[in-house]
Amino acid sequence: MNEEIILYLKKIDNRLESIENDISEIKNQLNNDLSKDCKKMSDHIDFIERVYDNVKNPLGYLCNKLNFYTNNNDNYTLENVNSSRSDT
Repeated sequence: MNEEIILYLKKIDNRLESIENDISEIKNQLNNDLSKDCKKMSDHIDFIERVYDNVKNPLGYLCNKLNFYTNNNDNYTLENVNSSRSDT
């Protein structure tokens, strides 16, 4: 009976070591690979926000001027989208 318990405990210990190794490997991947990918995505988001900030005002101005000359009274901005507008 005692030998069975000892064998079972050794088996559990081996499984625990295996799990700890797997967790350690996962932590390394998260700290190294994932943080690099997150940094790339963050840089991309910053780039898109800068481009949007530079484009939104001139594009809204251009749309509003064209509407003025076509006698269309709709005022367009990229920030305020009117979803109830019908195109008839």
